[in-house]
Amino acid sequence: MTDFFDRYDKEPNKEELRKTSYQYFNDKYIKTPFQNYWIIEQTERFKAKALRFFMPGRVYTYQYNPAGADSLDFYDKRPMVYIIGEYVSKSSGKHIVQGVNLNFLPEKVKAKFIDTAYRIFGDAYKVADEMSDEDRMVSMMQINSLVTNWYFMSLNFDKNAKIGLSFAVRNYEIKRILNPVLIEVEDFEMIPYFVPKEMMGLPIGGIYALYLKNRIEILQNSERRNKDANRALQAQKKFKKPGGN
Repeated sequence: MTDFFDRYDKEPNKEELRKTSYQYFNDKYIKTPFQNYWIIEQTERFKAKALRFFMPGRVYTYQYNPAGADSLDFYDKRPMVYIIGEYVSKSSGKHIVQGVNLNFLPEKVKAKFIDTAYRIFGDAYKVADEMSDEDRMVSMMQINSLVTNWYFMSLNFDKNAKIGLSFAVRNYEIKRILNPVLIEVEDFEMIPYFVPKEMMGLPIGGIYALYLKNRIEILQNSERRNKDANRALQAQKKFKKPGGN
């Protein structure tokens, strides 16, 4: 798993994979996601359907119609989201799932994202993949504290991988999510080649151009936030409780 970006970079048939990936994901995860795609295949998505939560560190796709759509510069009616976590908004009381919409990232950046996820959570994905082969499912809740830790995520995906996470991070109101489907680990390596076709407000090329235009500033802002967070952490470590040594 950890050599994914190298395999992607050396892949000689990228154009062919771009042509086939949309049809593959459309058939398996969008049109009839809960019918067998192959005679013998993994069935994690069937089991995940019964859960009442989105698993952190996993990728889902679903239909989505955002509130106030007319006021948005662009949005995705069929996001492909790497889940960070769920929370209830203190201001609105709405139940929200937060994640990284991989559709907003250019192909090579998506490949780097998947590669980074493999590198930091590879053991968990390996177990999930093996259990799925045995017709079992693991929630991977053990990585929940890491994906919800913005300092950790920013350090790995921004400082190290130079992705610029905040461009693609979105909050989705759960009651507006329709037909969520888990993308199985065995298909992660096809995600970069998937070209979304349900963008509203801007064509996908325009969204990629906007990302590239703002990427450097996003990374600089991320670096400043990380330095501030690290200074606060060091100050906290120096603080001694009354009576402490």
